[in-house]
Amino acid sequence: MITRKMRLSMAMLTIVASMLTTGNIKADEKNTTKETNTITNSKYANKAVADIYSTTTLNVRKKGSTNAKILGKMKKGNIATVLKRGSEWSKVRSGNVTGYVKNQYLVFGDEIENFAKQNVKKIAKVQAETLRVRKNASTESKIIALASKDDKLKVKKQNGDWAKVKVDGKTGYVSKDYAKVTYSFGKAKSMKQIQAAEKAKEQAKHATKTRDETAKTSFAQTTKKASVSYSSSSVTGSRMASYAQQFVGNPYRYGGNSLTRGIDCSGFTQQIMAKFGYSISRTSSSQAGDGRAVSTSNLRAGDLVFYGDGGSINHVALYIGGGQVVHASNSAPYPRGGIKISNVNYRTPICARRIIG
Repeated sequence: MITRKMRLSMAMLTIVASMLTTGNIKADEKNTTKETNTITNSKYANKAVADIYSTTTLNVRKKGSTNAKILGKMKKGNIATVLKRGSEWSKVRSGNVTGYVKNQYLVFGDEIENFAKQNVKKIAKVQAETLRVRKNASTESKIIALASKDDKLKVKKQNGDWAKVKVDGKTGYVSKDYAKVTYSFGKAKSMKQIQAAEKAKEQAKHATKTRDETAKTSFAQTTKKASVSYSSSSVTGSRMASYAQQFVGNPYRYGGNSLTRGIDCSGFTQQIMAKFGYSISRTSSSQAGDGRAVSTSNLRAGDLVFYGDGGSINHVALYIGGGQVVHASNSAPYPRGGIKISNVNYRTPICARRIIG
C-alpha cells in the first residue's frame, strides 16, 4: 500500500515538473518573441548610415570588391536600407543607387541615433497646409514668412515647443505642433547625377570666365551702336519686368506652362520671354546656356538669374531691378508654391544670362 502511494506521489511530481517546465519554456518563448519584435520595430531597423570624413565620399560598388565598378557615392550622414548584411560588405539601397558598401564605413541600426545627434543636421517638415514663421518663439510674435505643407526647413536650434528655422533667407520660429523635426540624412547620388552636376558647374565657371568677350572685341568699333542697343534693351527689360509681375500670386505647377493656372520656374521665364519675341530653352539648366553670361553684380531688368545646389542648376528667376527677382517657386509664401517676388540673394546665385540685346 505504501509502495503504491509512493508511486502515485512520484507520478504527480513528474506531472507538476512537466507543467512547470512547459510554463518556463512558454515564458522563454514569449520573452524571445518580445525581444525579436523590439529589434524588428526599431526606428532604424535594417538601416545604415555613412560614417566617413566630411571631406570624403563613400563608394557604392556593383559588387563587394574594391575593384568593382562604382555605381554611386554617399556623403557623411547619408542613410541607406540594408538589403543584405555581410561580414565585410553589405548590399544597400540609397536614393536610386543599389550596390555594395564596406561595413567599416557604416553605422548600423540602433547606433544610428547617437551618431546622428553629433553628425547630422535636422529639418522641420511642415505638416499644416500653411504654417506661420514667426520672429520669436511665441504665437504673439510677428509673422515674417509662411511655409507650405511638406516644405523642409533647416533647423538651426530647438527651444521647447519651437524650432528656429531658415526660410527664404529669413530666420524665424515655427511651432513643432505643426512641423515634424527629423534628421536630414540625405541619400546617395548615382555617378550619372554626380557627372551632370560637375558638368553644369564647369559650364557655369567657363561662362563666367568668358563673359562679354565678344562684346569687348567689337566695343571700340560699335560704341554708338552699342549705346543705342543698350538703351533699347533696357526699355524692353523694364517692360518685361512689369509684365511678369502681373502674374504674382498665381499657382506653381511642376511641368506647367500656364501663367494663370500653373507653371514652373523655367516655364515662367520661357513664357515671359516669348511674349517679347525671345525663344529660350525649356529647363533651367538648359536656359543657363542661352544668351550670354553677365556678372551677378551687373544685372539689369530682364536678365535671368540661376540658382542651384553644389553647382547644379535647379532654379531660374527673372531680374526686375532694385535687387529683386520674380519667379515661380514651389515653396512659401504662397500655399503649395506660386509666382512671387524675392530678393535676388534669397539664395546664392550661381550665374546669370542676358537674353535681351
